[in-house]
Amino acid sequence: MTSEATTSTNEFLDEIEVRVLGSLAEKEATTPDNYPLSLNALVNACNQLTSRDPVMSLTETQVSEALDRLAV
Repeated sequence: MTSEATTSTNEFLDEIEVRVLGSLAEKEATTPDNYPLSLNALVNACNQLTSRDPVMSLTETQVSEALDRLAV
């Protein structure tokens, strides 16, 4: 196995992008009737206090910018 094969995802995605993707995946699986999420709902999902480590306090701008980066 080469070192490239063991490279961590964190080298490619920043912590906000990881949180956004994780929140989207969790909410799609747990509340599919509420999917797709509004920006406000996604921000709330990213900032929820349970099942999140570390707890974050992201703004709509940070989440929106992360979504834009992920869409590329």
